[in-house]
Amino acid sequence: MANFDEMAMLFAINNVENHEHLLNERQTRIPEMISDPFLLTDRLFIKNFRLSKNLVRNIIELLQTRIVSKDRSSAIDLNTKVLVTLNFLATGSYQSPIGNSRFAALSQPTVSRCISEVVEALNHPEIFNEWVKFPKNLNELTEIRNEFYRETGFPGVIGCIDCTHVAIVSPSTNLNLNENQNPEHIYVNRKGYHSINVQLICDSKLRILNVNARFPGSTHDTHI
Repeated sequence: MANFDEMAMLFAINNVENHEHLLNERQTRIPEMISDPFLLTDRLFIKNFRLSKNLVRNIIELLQTRIVSKDRSSAIDLNTKVLVTLNFLATGSYQSPIGNSRFAALSQPTVSRCISEVVEALNHPEIFNEWVKFPKNLNELTEIRNEFYRETGFPGVIGCIDCTHVAIVSPSTNLNLNENQNPEHIYVNRKGYHSINVQLICDSKLRILNVNARFPGSTHDTHI
């Protein structure tokens, strides 16, 4: 009898939790209940989004022609999409806590769609190549070299190069895929987790000049 009572209690608790979950999933975003991140102090804003308010506004303006918000009342506005994405990239948090913050009030699937949409737009060649680029002529190269010398006293430098591991979810081992081309094990780095070994080059102002994200985590820096 005791076991039956315990099972009945667990069943009831499970039903309540499922009901609450459905209510949370169906609840409507109430704009009046969401805080405006731009009202934060500059220090807290940068802590949450890693960029200044003016730079975030510039990004939002830059993406207006790339991301068109739908007309329906429940559609997520561009400001929220950009801020949610930056918050995720800046903090390295999980998507659910990002969506549950007082700045967003979004479900995890919605957060995921926002991130995908914004990142895809930022990676468009017309945007990416405008901001991530090597010196195009001798004048630009000389300017960067002089900046390095003024900052460090080290002559002849045009960029600092290094690699960093960006963690990823383990690639699928579906037998229908061509595993000979991209086998799962080549993404496991020397510390034992799956990653992409990304090479970056930046100038003395930390502006990124070049990105190479084509190699799996097991690849050594010197090879890249």
